[in-house]
Parts: sequence; C-alpha cells; structure tokens
Amino acid sequence: MSNSPYIIDVTLENFQQVILEGSMQQPVLVDFWADWCAPCKALMPTLHKLAEEFQGQFILAKVNIEEQPELAQQFQVKSVPTLMLVGEGQLLDQFNGVKPESEIRAFLKQHLTNPVDAFKEQIKLLIGEGELDQAQEMLQQAITQLPEDTDLQIDLARVLLQKNLATEAKAVLENLPEAEKARPQVKGLMAGLKFAEVAPSAEQLAALGEREDSEANYLKAMAALLQGDHEQALERLLNLLRDDRAYQEGVAHKTLLEVFAMLGEGNPLVVKARRKLYTLMY
Repeated sequence: MSNSPYIIDVTLENFQQVILEGSMQQPVLVDFWADWCAPCKALMPTLHKLAEEFQGQFILAKVNIEEQPELAQQFQVKSVPTLMLVGEGQLLDQFNGVKPESEIRAFLKQHLTNPVDAFKEQIKLLIGEGELDQAQEMLQQAITQLPEDTDLQIDLARVLLQKNLATEAKAVLENLPEAEKARPQVKGLMAGLKFAEVAPSAEQLAALGEREDSEANYLKAMAALLQGDHEQALERLLNLLRDDRAYQEGVAHKTLLEVFAMLGEGNPLVVKARRKLYTLMY
C-alpha cells in the first residue's frame, strides 16, 4: 500500500471511483502486476518515480491480478506487466512488458497536458478576447509561483502594454535576463514602448481633424494604439502602407511588425492583418 496520493491500489470496491470516475479528472495509468512477476517488480520503481514526478498529471492505479482476477478478466489482461492508460473512461493507449524510463515518459507525454502549457493557452485566449484585467491577474499570480518562467513575464509585459501601462511594461521587460532580451518578441515589445512617446496628445489629435494624409494616418494609428484600439491602428497602418509605402522610410511596415510582436501571433487581429500585409507586399 502506497502513501502517495498519486499511487492507488485498486480493488473491485474502488475500481469505479479510481479508474472510471477518476479518469474524468485526469488520465489513470493502470498497472496490472503480480507478486511472482519479476519484470513487474523491475518496472515498479520507475512507475512510482514518474507518478511522483508528474504530481497528479496522472494517477497510477495498481492492480494485483492474483488478488483481483475479476479486474484482470474484465480488462482482458493476458500477461503481466500490462499498462493501460485510461482517460475520460476510455482506453487511450497501452503497452506490455518492461520498457526503459525514457520510453514510458514519452508514452505518457503523448497523452498528458502540461498544466503550465494549458495555463499559457488559457492566457492566450484571454488576451485574444480582450480580457486583459483577468489575464494580468492570472499572470501575476503565476509569476509568483514560477518566477523563472520568462514566457509568463513576457506575456505580462504584453498585457500591460495593451492596457497602455507603458511604465509597468518597461519595468517587466528591463528585469528580464539579458539573453531573453534578444528574443524577437521581446524586441517587438520594447519597440512598442515608443508608441506612447510618438502618439499625439489629445489636443494634437483633435487638431488633425478629418485629415487623412500620411502624417495624419500615422499619428492617428499611434493614438489608436495608445487608446487600445488595435483594430483601428492596424487598419490605418495598412492603409498608409498601401498609399505611401515610403513614408518616413517605410515606418508603416516596421510599425506593423512591432504591433504584431506586441499583440502576439495568436491574436485574431494579427492573423487578419498579416493576410492583408502579405497581399499588399506581394
């Protein structure tokens, strides 16, 4: 009997709870073994190690076929060790015999979702949907738990920049390790900090009135970025690129790429604008 919450001895009495109901929460790796089986005992330390390492990403359910022959028959186990991975009540995959740790690890990773990766996907969705306050709160909480994960810090800077909190975003970016600052997305975000410097004041914006010349289009795009209206900003920059590609030595194209980096490639606005940019350029 194991004291680990991730390793459970399965019987007829708890089979429903551990394997069928439990697999609705996270995958369950069912290990069919026997006392007389030397390969089973050789495999056991590796399975226990992985169960502890993965910290609940899967549950290791151990079935002694001598003590639980009905379960072995129900799962049609013909030899041991037999390992079956069950998810949402369904058999996902299985293997027989002893395998090295590297192969078992690869077997598991095919079917398990890294919680940090899943969290980052959730953040990406929130940013794409414009739920910036919620994204910022979740990122700040995550960074306190994973301070070495620079991807989270970069995402936080992106959110702060989209909320026009340029000073806070700059502090996050400047606190990154030097090697991280060379990454293209970080360079793009650092470039995005200048939008606040270039954008016209409210009085200057009002003075532009209905003007739609190159200068006005560019300044209105910068103002839209500062106000968080990224759709209008991208549209104005694309129009400027179409009508006056050489304006300020191609500033529209350069700024578009910086905005893409600031918003992130998964953003629906970026996907749409990239298609338009490709059409204009080629």
